Amino acid sequence: MFMAENCLKLKKGSSEKIAKRFQKRQGIESINGFKDMLVTITNQTEDYDEVKILTIWEAESAFKDWLNSDVFKEAHQNVKRSNEDEESPILNNKVSTYTIAYKYVQ
Repeated sequence: MFMAENCLKLKKGSSEKIAKRFQKRQGIESINGFKDMLVTITNQTEDYDEVKILTIWEAESAFKDWLNSDVFKEAHQNVKRSNEDEESPILNNKVSTYTIAYKYVQ
């Protein structure tokens, strides 16, 4: 299995609003190989907020299929369109990827 992490560094006070956006998925669940998504808000940051979007995939190829899909492009265009009157709270982001070596399921 494979995990992608998108770590968003945000303007202070914006993490809750950003995290809520992910409650309404916009097609990622339709991509073959998508398994799970977690959205986390980092606790106790001082000068900025941090939200991490963790997606779990059957394989890295499924994640790449998502990045290259029309569904991905449309989802991100929807965010831009719905917020075009607002300045983006995203200061920067970093995507990291991982091979999942072990997962315990109770």
